[in-house]
Amino acid sequence: MPERNETETAVTALCRRWSREATPLEGPAARMAFFRDRLPGLLRDRTLWGGILAELAGGGTAGEGRGEAIFENEVVLYRDPARVFSLRLYLFGPGDRTPIHDHSSWGVSGPALGELEWAPYRLEAPPARLAALPPRRLSPGDVATTLPLEAGIHRTGSPGPGSVLMVSVYGTPLRRLFLNFYAPEAETVRRVFPARLMRKRLAARMLEEWGSSG
Repeated sequence: MPERNETETAVTALCRRWSREATPLEGPAARMAFFRDRLPGLLRDRTLWGGILAELAGGGTAGEGRGEAIFENEVVLYRDPARVFSLRLYLFGPGDRTPIHDHSSWGVSGPALGELEWAPYRLEAPPARLAALPPRRLSPGDVATTLPLEAGIHRTGSPGPGSVLMVSVYGTPLRRLFLNFYAPEAETVRRVFPARLMRKRLAARMLEEWGSSG
């Protein structure tokens, strides 16, 4: 397996090339189509992903710190300086799934390891009355696309006894700093912020309470 520097250099070099090729494309649809064509080849690079997993298993960061993550199992591998796209990976243990959620950008995702369940939902009535749409099972090299906000509500994870490594490319985000997590049983939705931003918001709220209580 490649050493850490070799792995990070390979990811960075690839993403910089993608950035040069994708930046001139006009509109989200063209960029999403570009990454839908490019991502399957990356997903099949077992040497690259084996090196990244080895780094994480050894306590390394594999690019963490390059951007705020919302999910506990999320690692930001690359964030384009011009915000054209970001490359992220998600690690699922057997039977693990995300909450039902949306995103603030379009996305292209697929597994590099294991069988990924991709379960889309349709918002029938706000705030959180959802209808489950037919799920998909993706093998390494297969990809699925999602749209931003209510048009792309979904859940991903491992449907069986094996682990899943999911890799996602997300486009330029809208000016929204949170994701919506949906609880259709209770028909409720809550905003979830990156941990650092959540701490900042809570501290500001507590500071107001601190001042009013004095």
